[in-house]
Amino acid sequence: MEQRNMQDLELKSLPHIRLILLLICVQFIVQTNQVINGQSAADRFDITYVKIDVVTRLGQNFMIFGWENDADCKYEIYRGSSISPTHWEKIAELPPLDDPRRSYFLPIQRDRSAHFVYIKKIEDVGGGEGSPTTEAPMTIPELELEMMPIPAGKFVMGSPAGEKDRDDDEGPQTTVTISKPFWLGKTEVTQAQWKAVMGSDPSYWKGNYLPVERVTWFDAMAFCEKLNQMKSDTLFAGYRYTLPTEAQWEYACRAGTSTRFHYGDDPDYSQLEKYAWYAGNCPSKTHTVAARTPNDWGLHDMHGNVWEWCLDWFGDYTGGSVSDPLGPSNGQDRVIRGGGWNFRADYSRSAYRNYYWTDAPYDSLGFRIALSPVHVE
Repeated sequence: MEQRNMQDLELKSLPHIRLILLLICVQFIVQTNQVINGQSAADRFDITYVKIDVVTRLGQNFMIFGWENDADCKYEIYRGSSISPTHWEKIAELPPLDDPRRSYFLPIQRDRSAHFVYIKKIEDVGGGEGSPTTEAPMTIPELELEMMPIPAGKFVMGSPAGEKDRDDDEGPQTTVTISKPFWLGKTEVTQAQWKAVMGSDPSYWKGNYLPVERVTWFDAMAFCEKLNQMKSDTLFAGYRYTLPTEAQWEYACRAGTSTRFHYGDDPDYSQLEKYAWYAGNCPSKTHTVAARTPNDWGLHDMHGNVWEWCLDWFGDYTGGSVSDPLGPSNGQDRVIRGGGWNFRADYSRSAYRNYYWTDAPYDSLGFRIALSPVHVE
């Protein structure tokens, strides 16, 4: 009888022993840089280690993780069959969190080949030392590219049902919060600026101060990545050069307005030529950037000249209220905004939406860059 009780006790203790062993393994992983092929895991994967305080198994398919969380940081959770992260699989992603100590339920499929769980802090996303504190414009001197400050705020994205020349995909209107300030190029990226970063000029219409065009979405993103490398020592913590999201683009275009254009409703388009190059005043080619009147936030050519790539996949609006939307998680085409030199006036409205193939160039399609908080999907 006494021996049976001891066996029962050993069986009941077995899960706790496994838990302790798992905790020891995980703490060993996150506190030690394993050298792989002459490089540490941190060197190979840009890893910052986070100490895990608690790991608790719930049944067979769930675990709770708890740790001291750095404010405004993003984390990824991996699992693998060994301490080498080379073959680890990402199983979850956690956004920035306000509470510095919390526990998180994570679904983990039971897999006897995956013995290790690992937390990777991949980036700061604002709030730390070096975060932007000014509302002044900034300049990239190597490119003579001025970036205009866009404040955090809230706006209604899309158009009301009664707006003239409205398309159905401009609704349902959605209340959007832009939670952090960002900067947006005062103009579309010019051919001179493109050549300074990328070396060659793909544009059909040639001219240093004309907007670069015939760039695909991938080309525009490659420009941003090269710029991040060039300016890595001066970037604000948690900010990177990238394309604006569709929400950021419309928010910046409107500049606090809710009218068809950033300067008013203009029902007969009689004022548009002061602000935009479009088919009504420019049927033949692109024009020098900043030659038309800017909006109230100092941005030129948000209406017309060339269409501008956005970060998002094209998809339906959600309606309701959202914060910092990133659009659908996948799709076939990316959003383009703003209208172009060879398109009708109504295509230049603040709410007008369009889309294009990500790998297709076009001589009426360019982009402007954003210095934006790191996007968390």
